Amino acid sequence: MQKSKKWLDISPHDWFFRSITEAGTIYLDQGKEETLLSPKTYNKFKTGKTRNVFNFTTSEGQTSFSIKGYKPDSREKVTVYIDGVPTKPSKLASGKVHIGYPIAGGKDVSIVLSGVVDMHEGTHESNSCQSYPLSKSCSEKYPTKKLEMQKKYVFDVRYSLNELAVCLNRKLRRISVRPRANESVQKALQRTIGLKDDCFTIIDGYLYTSHNLNGFPVFVNYNYKAGAVIKNRQREKVVPKTDCPKYSDMFFPEITISKGEFFYTLQRMRINLYNRYSDRGYQPKITAKTERYIKDRPKIVGKWYEEEVLNIMDEKFNDGCYVFPLYDDKTFQPETCMTKAETAVYLNRFIEWALERFR
Repeated sequence: MQKSKKWLDISPHDWFFRSITEAGTIYLDQGKEETLLSPKTYNKFKTGKTRNVFNFTTSEGQTSFSIKGYKPDSREKVTVYIDGVPTKPSKLASGKVHIGYPIAGGKDVSIVLSGVVDMHEGTHESNSCQSYPLSKSCSEKYPTKKLEMQKKYVFDVRYSLNELAVCLNRKLRRISVRPRANESVQKALQRTIGLKDDCFTIIDGYLYTSHNLNGFPVFVNYNYKAGAVIKNRQREKVVPKTDCPKYSDMFFPEITISKGEFFYTLQRMRINLYNRYSDRGYQPKITAKTERYIKDRPKIVGKWYEEEVLNIMDEKFNDGCYVFPLYDDKTFQPETCMTKAETAVYLNRFIEWALERFR
């Protein structure tokens, strides 16, 4: 239940915590949907260490929770939500998660085991130093659950405000999803919800939620038809699940990145500066109209960072010189890993350009 700007694998004790969390609150759009630091997606875990959510209702004075088969692992983050409030466990033991104080009875508790993400571990020896989280070869599906009154479910704009979903004491954002002709429900969800957190919709009596809510209990209000009368179902408790989620709530601070990904982030900084300090805002070029000659351009085209890299490589200083140099043979080499020296040069030239352009 973490927002992308509150990374699941970063804590206040990390030396990079402040910089990453502050950069994560820089938005590129007025709707505050797209942040400077974009998440990586993943859903493949080490055998026996998949992500799991365990839900409980407390008894009076309860201080621990039993989880069959659980074994503590330093690579795994454990978060306990008590009536929606996150807290750290006081102790982890085989088969049990302990809380450092007695809890009142009747509280809703969710314990999240983050799992241990399966990673591609690059090595410099193999000339493939990139590290990145892996995803299963399955079709992306959003968490879903059939509502009790599914066959009698009614949606009408006159009653749309009656639809409500609450998870961990947080009201979820309702998204209107209307599949187009010949478009599946899952494709429509990808188009409208994407990687947004804390969203829900109801289609034909089935509740769908954002990926980050997979396995959490959701309390739903919705309308259904009882004879000729429209009634409102109140606080129906459901647990939406999926076998192929698309998680995006970890920062993976220790991984190495490619030059293409580094320039993707630089371009997002460039977009933010144009939107904040210029009258027209950022005006992107379609990739076919970017003018810079790059010898290995075919290695960039078709990649997820294509538009960002080709646009930023067209940027010039006031004297007409390009801001970022290519290698001597006019190549960009997007899949190579960044050296410390290259990072210093590119960041310095970016700062010089920004000061010249916006001061």
